[in-house]
Amino acid sequence: MKKQILQRVEDVWRHHCDTLGDALAETISELKNVLRLDEYHRHGHDPEQLERALGPLAATNLDLGSLSRVLGESTHSRAMAPERLKRVQELIPTLEEMKEACSTALPDSASVDLEKDEIEIREHAEQHLTRLARVFRTLRMSQLEIRSKYESETHDAIFADFNWRQLAPVELRLCPPFLVMARLDDDRGAQLRKMMSLLESGMPIKIVSLRSSLREVYSSALDTNVPAKMTIETLPLAMRGVYFLQTCVAAPDFQERLFEGLTAPRPGVISVLCQRNGEEQTAFQRRAERAVRARAFPICVYDPDGANGFVMCIDLSSNPSPNTLWTSETLSGQDAQGHAVQVEEPFTFAHFAASEPEFAAELTDPPAIPDQLIPMNDYLGFSRRQRVGKLPFISLAGKDGSIVRKVVSPAIALQCSERLHLWRTLQEIAGIDNPYVNTSRTSLEKELGAQQEAQLETLRQEMEQSAARREQVATTAAIRKLVAHLTGIEPPGRS
Repeated sequence: MKKQILQRVEDVWRHHCDTLGDALAETISELKNVLRLDEYHRHGHDPEQLERALGPLAATNLDLGSLSRVLGESTHSRAMAPERLKRVQELIPTLEEMKEACSTALPDSASVDLEKDEIEIREHAEQHLTRLARVFRTLRMSQLEIRSKYESETHDAIFADFNWRQLAPVELRLCPPFLVMARLDDDRGAQLRKMMSLLESGMPIKIVSLRSSLREVYSSALDTNVPAKMTIETLPLAMRGVYFLQTCVAAPDFQERLFEGLTAPRPGVISVLCQRNGEEQTAFQRRAERAVRARAFPICVYDPDGANGFVMCIDLSSNPSPNTLWTSETLSGQDAQGHAVQVEEPFTFAHFAASEPEFAAELTDPPAIPDQLIPMNDYLGFSRRQRVGKLPFISLAGKDGSIVRKVVSPAIALQCSERLHLWRTLQEIAGIDNPYVNTSRTSLEKELGAQQEAQLETLRQEMEQSAARREQVATTAAIRKLVAHLTGIEPPGRS
């Protein structure tokens, strides 16, 4: 996977170098046009130049000497000042040298391992960014010269101290990235702290974290309901200005997201699930898909420039069923009596671990007393006290077509609980399942429901009153008609 990441970096480098090469070529052409125009202003009025420009009849029909003197008075004043002419002449070979450098391959100095000394990493990054800043410094100076806007009194001091910190976001996006490659091992806490220290410098470096194993090592005293261990997925909570991407080949937009992460104009962390040594691509693809389904390796994007609100900057949409805690899996097989059965269970981290060789010894056959067995999903909802004496289990497809139960070890149960807590946290900060939002929604629904009921009650009372008035009027009219019919006397009030 490291080779694949570096290949993608090479593609980004080539893309950016082509873009920069085009910009450099266009700038060189424009500067040469400026020199040609200046050459015309200086010597375009000379008799020899006029004769070549006007053709063979010029000498017989025109006084080229007089014409040269008249034109010379108007053109000499439009020529460039000597100091500006010198600057433009010096810029062209500099730009040509940079354009030539853009045609070379990705240099080894653009990548370094996290294992190196932090000071050395910073120095390599500074050198890389300084070289790129020199390119954009030269382009900016050239554009000012092309538009005749360069003023030595103002711009000399500005460009004398120009470095990568003055680059605009659009320029940073065109900078080939400087990579710090990290292979996460068991001591991930120390590596995460080193990553954060490097990112605090503000340099737009990209730390690529490669992981092949998803096994964690926890203290037995850890409270699984509120894990105290920092994970790489929660990095955006601590460093809001850092671009974060966690992805793998199971993500439908893997290549696109990887390109966006490498070209983001900010410091960034790219966490990638990679192959084990000797693992075939097809087997790795299946393992990556199961890891994403089980929330063992959630796909996550945090782009600080994506929106104004923190919640809107987080994207979990590449995960299967991002609105639910777990995806589900249906097993078809036979029970102990040989009857066809189907079992549907939430696909937890324990189900993913069951297919991983490193967890094989931590899944055992159930004991003879079935009362101790609790489905893994239910077990995760129990408190510490409720879990005492209980054994979490998962259902798996046996080799003979039967469906068997396997008891999950405390280590797997602990990591399953931690992954569930992490996934809930990601859902909350992404606004998918935020308790505050849910409470507000419930309160609002109750309030609107009460208002609707009050409005309906008011409307019902008004309708009842209106119906009573209409009934009273109709009764009065009927009595009058009856009296008139019986007495033959027209009731008063009628014409």
